[in-house]
Amino acid sequence: MTFPDRQLEGRPSTLAEDAAEWDRRLRSAQCAEDDRKAFEAWCEADPARAAAFDDLQSGIRGLKEAYAVNPRLRAMRDQAQALRPAGRPWRIAAGVSALAVAGAAAGAWLIFRPAPVAPVPAEAPRDAISVFQTAVGERTTVVLSDGSKVTLNTRSKMVVDYTPDRRDIALTAGQALFEVAKNANRPFVVTAGSRRVTAVGTTFDIRIDPRRVDVTLIEGRVRVDPVRPGLLAVIRPDVRQLKAGEQLTATDAGAGVAVAPANISAVTSWRQGAVVFNDTPLPDAVAEINRYAAEPIVVGDPALAQYRVNGRFRTSEPATFVNALAAYFPLEARRAPDGQTVLTARR
Repeated sequence: MTFPDRQLEGRPSTLAEDAAEWDRRLRSAQCAEDDRKAFEAWCEADPARAAAFDDLQSGIRGLKEAYAVNPRLRAMRDQAQALRPAGRPWRIAAGVSALAVAGAAAGAWLIFRPAPVAPVPAEAPRDAISVFQTAVGERTTVVLSDGSKVTLNTRSKMVVDYTPDRRDIALTAGQALFEVAKNANRPFVVTAGSRRVTAVGTTFDIRIDPRRVDVTLIEGRVRVDPVRPGLLAVIRPDVRQLKAGEQLTATDAGAGVAVAPANISAVTSWRQGAVVFNDTPLPDAVAEINRYAAEPIVVGDPALAQYRVNGRFRTSEPATFVNALAAYFPLEARRAPDGQTVLTARR
């Protein structure tokens, strides 16, 4: 399949260019279920297509990592985006061999070309293991080779390891929402902290904190079991079947497990760049906002723990959150020399 709008210089689009077009469409806010199904069918028709798409994702990740450590490269990217023609989609030069960013005023092109990848034999037992992660305040959506979508929240990291009969993912930090493509013969298994979540085709959210794992089921069904069952597991198996609208919380490395109804809108508000507080202790609300802030907010007075925060706040606007606290509670916010914002009781 080639795309009619991807004709270049009178020739049909290449496989790499088609992969880039799929990437653009799947990342679009207008992407619908029909688009994802069409993408899955496109990949299944030829293994080389899925490989081309995976290569593109690897190249994009490498480019993002280069931006993070190279200020000059970021400046070149910003200039290229400023020069982009209005109303036309930004075309990623397709394939790993042609990821490009427009250069400086001279108009040169800076092209990233990873080392050549050896061809994968048809009998290869697994896809390449892929690592995806986000920086502070960043969100990103990844479309996997089977059509499943994973949206990563701030400071998150996951490792994808697909085999012909199993789809394994390790969420090692942060939070992610999984929209799983149905395949009854190929389980989708996510390991997160002390818990393992198994699904076939469903949507769920997982969040990892230092001593806690939350699994919230949005639709479908999932099975949640411990990664390392205790000695009592033989007598009393610690396996839970969640229904839509339920949240499982496992604390203290699996020592405590509870299932309760969840506020799905609040749990998933981060996808719209927001957090929702409902009678939340002020220190807990500050800790939540700090997940998204490059310069943290510090509760400098234990007396502030008595206050409860309610409302919806943008994760990208910590200053607005601080101003709201100062307006509603008798506290002061001052900027420390190290960039932190310190909250203290008003005298």
